[in-house]
Amino acid sequence: MKYVVLACALCACAGDDATMTDPDAGSGSDDGAIVTDDSGMQCMKPALDQPWLAALVSGAVSGLAAAPRATTTQRNTARAYLQNQLTQIGWTPQLHSYPTGSNVYATIPATTGATKQIIVGAHFDTVSGSPGANDNATGSAAVLAIARYLKDMNCRKFAVTIVFFDEEESGLFGSRAFANMLQVANVLAVHTVDQIGWDNDNDMRFELELPTQSLEAEYRAAATIVAAQVAVTATQGTDHQSFREQGMAAIGITEEFVGGDTTPNYHMASDTFPTVKQSYLQLGTKLVAQVVMTELAP
Repeated sequence: MKYVVLACALCACAGDDATMTDPDAGSGSDDGAIVTDDSGMQCMKPALDQPWLAALVSGAVSGLAAAPRATTTQRNTARAYLQNQLTQIGWTPQLHSYPTGSNVYATIPATTGATKQIIVGAHFDTVSGSPGANDNATGSAAVLAIARYLKDMNCRKFAVTIVFFDEEESGLFGSRAFANMLQVANVLAVHTVDQIGWDNDNDMRFELELPTQSLEAEYRAAATIVAAQVAVTATQGTDHQSFREQGMAAIGITEEFVGGDTTPNYHMASDTFPTVKQSYLQLGTKLVAQVVMTELAP
C-alpha cells in the first residue's frame, strides 16, 4: 500500500534535518573497516559481502512466500517463522500486541549502554490471495539480514530495534501501534523496507521515500560504496509514514515504485518467489545495512 504526495510534501520534509544530529552520533566508516572506540577497543564493522547473505535472504523470501499472510492463522504462522529466524541469529524475539494484531521485534542493545535507538523494520503481512514474495517478503528478508550483520558488529554506539510490522496492508495498523509506544526523543532514525525485489531495467536503482536531508546524504554515501543508484520520492502510505507522523526522522526504501520499474505482480497471486531478482535484493540489503552500521559505528 503506497501513495504519492506531490512535491510540496517533499519540500517540507527536506527541511527536517534531525537525523543522527545527536552529539554522540558517529561519522561512520567504510565497508569492513576496523576502528577504535573511545575506550581503545578495536571495533569491527562487518564487510557487506558475507558468505551467508544470499542463502539468508533467499531462504527468508521462500519461507515467508510459501503462503499468503493475510488471515489471522496465516499471520500467526509468519510470526512464528520470524521469531524462529531471530532466535537462530541469536536475538530474543518479542511480540508487541495491539487490538487487531501483533508485531514481532527484537532489541539489539548498544555496547556502550546508550538507550537511544535506531529502528529498522518491514511489514510481513500480505493482501488476501497473494504470497507476497516481493510485497513484502523481500523487505522482511533484508531486515533479518541486517539483524545478522549486527551480530558480528562488536561495537554498537546505539541500540537497534528490529521489527516486523503486522497489518500494513490493512492501513498501517502495526507500525502505527509500534510508533505510538516509542519515546520520540530516544529514536535517532527509522528505516523501513518495502519491496526491493524487482529491477527489470538492471539499473540497480532504489527509491528513498521522504528522507530528511541527513538520511538522504547517508543513503547517497552508502550507494556509492555498494554501487547502487538512488532517487528521492515523495511516496508515503507505507510504514515509514507512521513514524514521521509522530515526529521521528524516517525513510522508506523501495524499488522504483515512482520511476515505473516496479513489479507487475503487485498484490497478485503471481507475486511469487521466482519473480524476485535475488541480486537486486542482496544489493538493497547491503545498501540499508551500510547505512545502519555506519550510524552505529564509533
